[in-house]
Amino acid sequence: MKPDNRDLLLYFDPVDFEQFQENIKSSRHSLGYQIEKSTRAFSGPKPIKPVAAIFGVTYDGSTQNKGSALAPDEIRKFLYGLSSFESNSHIIDLGNLRAGKTEQDTYFALRDVTDYFTEAGIIAIVIGGGHDLTVGICRAFQGYKEFTLTIADSRIDLKKEREVSNASNFISKILRENPKLFHLQLIGVQKHFATPSFFEFLRQNTFDYIQLGSFRDNVAGIEPLIRNTHFLSFDISSVRKSDSTGNYQASPNGFYAEEACLISRYAGLSSRLTVFGLFEVNPQLDPNGFTSHLAAQMVWYFLEGTLLRRKEDPIISKESFTRFFVEVEDHSEPLVFYHHPATNRWWIEFFPQEGENWILACNNNSYKQAIKGEVPEIYWKYVRKTTRLSK
Repeated sequence: MKPDNRDLLLYFDPVDFEQFQENIKSSRHSLGYQIEKSTRAFSGPKPIKPVAAIFGVTYDGSTQNKGSALAPDEIRKFLYGLSSFESNSHIIDLGNLRAGKTEQDTYFALRDVTDYFTEAGIIAIVIGGGHDLTVGICRAFQGYKEFTLTIADSRIDLKKEREVSNASNFISKILRENPKLFHLQLIGVQKHFATPSFFEFLRQNTFDYIQLGSFRDNVAGIEPLIRNTHFLSFDISSVRKSDSTGNYQASPNGFYAEEACLISRYAGLSSRLTVFGLFEVNPQLDPNGFTSHLAAQMVWYFLEGTLLRRKEDPIISKESFTRFFVEVEDHSEPLVFYHHPATNRWWIEFFPQEGENWILACNNNSYKQAIKGEVPEIYWKYVRKTTRLSK
């Protein structure tokens, strides 16, 4: 059963803001002060509608990274001390999701509250716990025809043969529960952590993966991928150990801290993205608090992006876009591109079947490729994808 405005709060143990007063420092310029004020207004007699809601999950029963259940309050210690935003938009912190008796209880609770936030037009920020919590959040999107999931991780968490489902292979469970999943994107994958068969599986299913080296060659190249995303699930172990020690799978290679914050900001700017999850932060392996501090900064940059969002989606409104029709040899219909002059961002349209059209984010290179007489790879990829899903 979905929660309504009255019983949503029953899902959470509220934040004890008193324990964070040292971080808030009673300053009107701290994010903690801003969040505390908005959270109290949300639960007051005349509830406000927030732009974004933060909540923690204190469950690490399905990850080997024991201690990640402690992450929410550790992240708050640093988050609340960061600077506030000039925008008057409300950001709330609902506290920590009340632990279920079983893994499935936790997943279903995550499904319910995510469903509530999505329907209410509130962006959800989930902190703490294992990466397998992605399963519960994805259940809220099972009815979405265009649902796109992006996972930032150094590993491909797919199941090998008959392994028990857990945080190291949860993608298998998501695909089993969502056989018609429209699109999956993995960013930051390190080739030495994945067998060739995993990459072949992704290619056969027309899913995307961006290896760490390719990402670093063109960091801005992931922006269109994230612009198509509904849910970004970020495993902190994808950040290199020298920038983030608080994870049992920390590796010498990975995203730089600055790159992790940039990815988070891209996610905040995406007008389609409704959930940002940050998982596997382990305070027990983080004696100096560097990883919790980085996680707090990632949340801050996500929030900044969220407050700077533009309603620039050609699916919703085409009036503010310049439309280009590009004739390509041996292609029966011209390719259609949309360009937003204010942000210099691009989209491409295609028609998988009569009476149906899709408009997806792309980059300027796709347009340049078309005017050279070549059909961009992104076009063929989505044609193959819709053909596969229609079977």
